[in-house]
Amino acid sequence: MLANWRFYFVQTVLGALVLLVVWRVVSLQVLDKDFLIDQGTSRWQRIEVVNAPRGMLTDRHGEPVAVSTPVVSVWADPRELREEDIPALAEAAQVSARTLAARRQQHRAFMYVSRHLAPEVAEQILDRGIAGVYGLTEYKRFYPAGEVAAHVVGFTDVDDHGQEGVELAFENELRSEPGRKEVIRDLLGRAVRDVGELQAPQPGRDLSLTIDLRLQYLAYRELKKAVTQYGARGGSAVVMDVSTGDVLAMVNQPGFNPNDRAQLLPASTRNRSMTDQFEPGSVMKPLSMATALSSGQFSPADVIDTAPGYLRLGEYTIRDFRNYGQLDMTGIITKSSNVGMARVAMQLDGQQMWETFYGLGFGQTTGIGYPGEATGRLPNPLSWHPVEQGAMSYGYGLAVTPLQLAQAYATLANDGRRVNARILLDTPVQPGEQVVSPEVAHEVLTMMETVVTPAGTGSRAALDWYSVAGKTGTVHKVGAQGYEDQKYISSFVGIAPAHDPQVITVVVINEPPTDHYYGGEVPAPVFRGIMNQALPLLGIQPDRIPAQARLQEAGS
Repeated sequence: MLANWRFYFVQTVLGALVLLVVWRVVSLQVLDKDFLIDQGTSRWQRIEVVNAPRGMLTDRHGEPVAVSTPVVSVWADPRELREEDIPALAEAAQVSARTLAARRQQHRAFMYVSRHLAPEVAEQILDRGIAGVYGLTEYKRFYPAGEVAAHVVGFTDVDDHGQEGVELAFENELRSEPGRKEVIRDLLGRAVRDVGELQAPQPGRDLSLTIDLRLQYLAYRELKKAVTQYGARGGSAVVMDVSTGDVLAMVNQPGFNPNDRAQLLPASTRNRSMTDQFEPGSVMKPLSMATALSSGQFSPADVIDTAPGYLRLGEYTIRDFRNYGQLDMTGIITKSSNVGMARVAMQLDGQQMWETFYGLGFGQTTGIGYPGEATGRLPNPLSWHPVEQGAMSYGYGLAVTPLQLAQAYATLANDGRRVNARILLDTPVQPGEQVVSPEVAHEVLTMMETVVTPAGTGSRAALDWYSVAGKTGTVHKVGAQGYEDQKYISSFVGIAPAHDPQVITVVVINEPPTDHYYGGEVPAPVFRGIMNQALPLLGIQPDRIPAQARLQEAGS
């Protein structure tokens, strides 16, 4: 009886064990199959991000100004990274062990160890075989032209997002979309096989800018030389195609190197040609003269009495450099007479004057799409008094940017038809409205040619082989207590060739020295330095022969 009991007990236990084994097999192979497969796969099969390059930026001839280069960022999974491995990882990556330990505590599944390393440097870290440490291919922006094109192109942050310039303005077009792929990793976390692509990466769109790097280098060199030589606070230069509004060059000082962020100063990243507005001074006179001639009240032969060299309007006094006496309309531009221009302007209809200035692009952005572009200031004509209207005619009481000034004079040089600035080559060239008649535009350009003669204020801007229509400008800067006595902004606007306008260049110098502060002294030679080389580079044929060359030709 006792033996039978033992026999049945053993059979029962063995049967229960068999049932338990069968249940476990069913559980593993059927009930928990998918879960277990997922858990096992997650330890050797991973989904990785596949980054794509940001769109490349080139100049109008295809020369790169912003490219994306592949780099490797080393990262770690805090769940897999062991505390005892942190010192070795810190030594390999040249990162503080304390920093890595803090990151390990702060992050659950992902932490950067070191970003944007050269592939060979990252490989040295990964070759240590530290568990939980991986490499991620990313892209870093490189700017071949460096400081020369920095203000136009801008720069990106560490995550490759645009922060300034074209990089920010056209972020949606330039930005890439990362993809995903499945890979198999070994015990050390190294990818040994690609399983398949889950989502294809999408590179950013390449964009061609209107700038010509050859002219960009020229403008950069000439502007920087002048600012450094004269100890000016800063400066800007814009070169524009008259017929299309293409910005061929745009430079500013002080500058910055987008490839070296360690020395980056926020103030130096501003594209002053578009963000900084100033009272233009006498460079407004030809545009005011265009308004006067368009009104029908004046003709180029009309004579204005500027004696005795000043004009009192209530408590305000408008002054000339000296008493020029009787001046015709051309003489007002040649000598840059404030009194003469104000006497003409005060006889004009304020609304018509405002409409002409607005039609030329003042008081509004250029529509170029640049972040932070200033609109300038063009007061409502209903608030104008005679003194304000007179002052505005020679560039006080309104504010413009260098780019707006270039666009306005491109319009004048384009037979008076509105020109809209553009920075991307694929932006359609929009035909603008007629702001002033072709006849008036030609008359004003003829007046401006006298400015660069020995009798004018901008003789230093004259070119040997090309005719030039230009205008100088000098204004007192506005300070906390009003206009500063010893701080100036000087400028020069030039169009060449004057007889067949093709290129307009604006040069603005911020706070030139007090002994060289006129527009004809510092900005005019910068114009000459740029255009002497830019026009031949553009294939523009000379339209005049210098006197020395004529003498040599006659002698031979």
